Amino acid sequence: MGLVLSVTDKNFSELLQDFYDVMKQERREEAAILKDIINASKNEILSEEVLITFDLLAIRYQIMLGELLTARQLVEQFEACGRALSQQNAYFYHYFKGQLLFQEKRWKEAIRYYEHAELYVTEDEEKADFYYKLAHAYYRNCIPALSTWNANKALLYASSFKQQYHLAKCKLLLGMNQLEIRNFDQAESLLYEALDCQRSADRISFDLASMIHHNLGLLHFVQQQFEKAVDYFDQAVHATPCSHYLKSLYYLTESLFRVKHHSEAMKYYQIGVTRSKNDQDMDYQWAFAMLHKQFVDCDNFEAVWTEGIAYYEAMDDRYSVHYYSLRMAEFYTRKGEEEKANHYYRLAVL
Repeated sequence: MGLVLSVTDKNFSELLQDFYDVMKQERREEAAILKDIINASKNEILSEEVLITFDLLAIRYQIMLGELLTARQLVEQFEACGRALSQQNAYFYHYFKGQLLFQEKRWKEAIRYYEHAELYVTEDEEKADFYYKLAHAYYRNCIPALSTWNANKALLYASSFKQQYHLAKCKLLLGMNQLEIRNFDQAESLLYEALDCQRSADRISFDLASMIHHNLGLLHFVQQQFEKAVDYFDQAVHATPCSHYLKSLYYLTESLFRVKHHSEAMKYYQIGVTRSKNDQDMDYQWAFAMLHKQFVDCDNFEAVWTEGIAYYEAMDDRYSVHYYSLRMAEFYTRKGEEEKANHYYRLAVL
C-alpha cells in the first residue's frame, strides 16, 4: 500500500480482505460476524488508507444487504470528504459506486463507473468478480455481444483461480446471453453447467441455484413450454434464500395462467401483490396488475397496460418496456389496429 503499517493495521487489513471475500460470495451471515469484529477494532487503526478501505467496504456491505438508501448516503458522505485515494481504494470507490448504480437500475451509469474501476484493478484473483459484474451490466443494457465478451474473460479468471462460485455465475450469465439471441440448446447446456459448478463449490449457494432454476424456467417460458417452466419457477420460488423472489413469483404466476391452472395462479398472484406492496416495489406492483388484466380482468387490459408501459418508460426500464410493448403490439395486430401496433413495435426496439 506504500505505507509502513503497524501490526494492528496489518491484522486489520487482513480482516478487511476476509470481509470483502465473503461479500463477493454473498455469504451474509459470515459478513455480518466479520463486520462486528471490524467495528470493535477500528478505533485502534492508525493508517488513514486502511480506514478509507474500511469506509468503502462498509458501502459494499450495505449494497450486499440491499440497503440502497443507506449505501447512497454513505457514498455521498465519502465523496464530500474529498480524500486522496490509493490505487486499491480508487478501484473500490469506482467499483462499488458502479454496483450501487447497477442496483438502482441505472445500468448505463454503472458501466461508466465499472470502466473507470478497470483502470485501477491489478489483482488477477479479483478479475473474475469484476468482469462478471461488468458483463452483467452490459446484459442489462441489452448488449449481449459485450456481455458475452466480458463474461468469457471472467470465466477464464474464475477457472484459473478455481473460483467455483464465480464460475457458476459466469456460466449462468453466458446462458442468459445465449437465451437472448434465441440459441436455446446452447443456453440450456450452459445453465446445466452452471448448476454443476455451484454444486461442486466449497460452499453451495442455494440462492445461486435458485437463480439458475429461474433461468431454466425462463428458457422454457420463451419457448412456450409452460408446463416445464412451472416446474423450474416453482423450484426457484421455494428456495431459501431467494434474492429474486418477486421475479420468479411473477413468471410462475403467468406460467400457471397459461396452462389454465387458474386457482393456483390466483394464489400466487395474491402473494405477489401483497409482497410487492409490503416491499413498496412499484415495478412489481405494476407487473402483477398488468398480469391480472391480461388473464382475469380483460376488459381493462388496454388501459392498464398503456399506463404500465408508460410507467416503465418513465423509469427507463428498457427490458420491461420491450417485454410489454411487444405483447401490446401483438394485441393490436390481432385487433387489426395497425397504427397502434406499429407504435408499440417501435417502442419495443428503441
